Amino acid sequence: MYRSSRFVSLVALACVAAASAMSAAVDRVASAVSYGIDRLLSAWVEPFQLQTKAPGQEKPRVALVAAKAFVLRVLKRRPTVHPSWRMCPSI
Repeated sequence: MYRSSRFVSLVALACVAAASAMSAAVDRVASAVSYGIDRLLSAWVEPFQLQTKAPGQEKPRVALVAAKAFVLRVLKRRPTVHPSWRMCPSI
């Protein structure tokens, strides 16, 4: 009984190892085929798609205008210095 139990466990272990190896092999083949199909589709579809601008290139003027507005707001808040007194324009 002890010997047959050991044999069954060895057979089960061999089956699990074979299944694992087969799964890894199928996964490699499937990923290679998927990559090839994706490359072919992108080569055929890409020339017909509209070219979009990168997010950083879409509206650089808006960022420049916002920066200039910020600098102007900071300059407005500078205190006005007079010989006898100081006053901030926001007061």
